Amino acid sequence: MKLSRKLCVALALLWTFFVLYPNPWTLVRSIDHVRHPRVDAAAAREVAATMPDDPRLIEAEVQQRVVPYSYDWQSSGVPWYFATTREALRSGRGDCESRAVVLASILDAKGIPYELRMSFDHIWVEYPGKQPNAIENDDVVLADRRGWRWPREFHPVDFVRTQVSGYWTPMPVVRKGLLVGGLAVIALLRPVLRIGRRRMGASDTMDAGLPA
Repeated sequence: MKLSRKLCVALALLWTFFVLYPNPWTLVRSIDHVRHPRVDAAAAREVAATMPDDPRLIEAEVQQRVVPYSYDWQSSGVPWYFATTREALRSGRGDCESRAVVLASILDAKGIPYELRMSFDHIWVEYPGKQPNAIENDDVVLADRRGWRWPREFHPVDFVRTQVSGYWTPMPVVRKGLLVGGLAVIALLRPVLRIGRRRMGASDTMDAGLPA
């Protein structure tokens, strides 16, 4: 059996996807939620009733009490998942996407104007009185109500560092082992098969030289 390099790459990609997303529908839902974030005032109405009317205080409450920070690996069992408002409230923890849709839903329920904004590695809620910071400001915006655009400020090294700390570091040890082990096996398939073919060829040559 001859295993091409392209087939090995395809197997590696399939294995990686299978380990990261055993249920592919999870990723499909997340991509759809990026295009259409599930802001749900009805789902947040009960929580909103317990909140003050100052959006800055509401944001602090969401981050500290309603949706404490948690990596998606911990809250959803996958490297990245964009939860709905109901899912985030039910889980009681989540990352920036979960916090953003819950905060936006509470503001919506209270009639406070807001805007969802995204950068390459973050999503947040703009509201009256919101103060910009290092990761939430006009220069890093990738998408908002005006559409998609290239941010004025983007640092590739910081972006890569953020991806590693957000996706690889919190990845469960078992999943890391499955991923690395499977990729190692796939990488060894071609040389192992090549050696096997050579030995079979050598054996056939020796057999052909024997007297009948």
